[in-house]
Amino acid sequence: MQNIHAHTWDQALHFTPATVREADVARGYPIDLTVRFDSLMADMAPFEKVLLFGMKARLNGYWVPDDYVADFIARAPGRLYGFAGCDPTQPAYMDELAYGIEERHLSGVKMGPTYAGFDPRDPRCEPVYAYCQERDLPILMHCGTTFNSQAPLKYSRPWLWDDVAIAYPGLRMVLAHVGHPFCDECLVVIRKHANLYADISALYYRPWQFYNLLITAQEYHVTHKLLFGTDYPFARARESIEGLRHVNDMLAGTALPRVSQQTIDEILNRDGFALLGIH
Repeated sequence: MQNIHAHTWDQALHFTPATVREADVARGYPIDLTVRFDSLMADMAPFEKVLLFGMKARLNGYWVPDDYVADFIARAPGRLYGFAGCDPTQPAYMDELAYGIEERHLSGVKMGPTYAGFDPRDPRCEPVYAYCQERDLPILMHCGTTFNSQAPLKYSRPWLWDDVAIAYPGLRMVLAHVGHPFCDECLVVIRKHANLYADISALYYRPWQFYNLLITAQEYHVTHKLLFGTDYPFARARESIEGLRHVNDMLAGTALPRVSQQTIDEILNRDGFALLGIH
């Protein structure tokens, strides 16, 4: 198995105090989101490969340097892989991106339009897309809801990436969290474009929504575009795996359609790294 969505950061170094407070309010209790190497590796035991990234989004108080990500993954070469962060609202963002890719040898790019406050169709993104398409680098986009009050949800709607995929057909992109709660919208967008995927991270604990998006994916014949991820530290590996394996349990005694065992097995065993060209 592979995990194509997990984080690395130090809360004290990389989040503003206001961001930490919002995370605590969202959970209803104080939470330490710092990712510690030993704890991460223990949680990632089921996976042969894990993709890690931080976040660069000044608007909402996240800033994880690419050096931090590169140094973290260097502790487990061949097991951990990293993406560079990119916030195109900030000065010298292309220089930073080139450094993360060309000097620190990170394998792709993580962007968070709603966190950083930009439309994914913004002209400032065009150099990023062109750079990544030319070098066959994937981009993983946060897509869907968030607890941050200053993160505009209008920049998180999956249909926005339809225009991007039309303009950059060779660019491999992943829309995180199947764009929840706009999951149907995400599925019809990834259906259109050969190089557009979605990951199912952090969805098992919304079981009714999770079940419905998987049924819809089956009906649209796009389950082959769904990649497995956890969203660690927000969600753990074992619970994420079991949440998918047992997605039909709540249907006992009903005539509702089931998520097929084939769909479940293929998502769990899909080689997302190969599909995204990560090596």
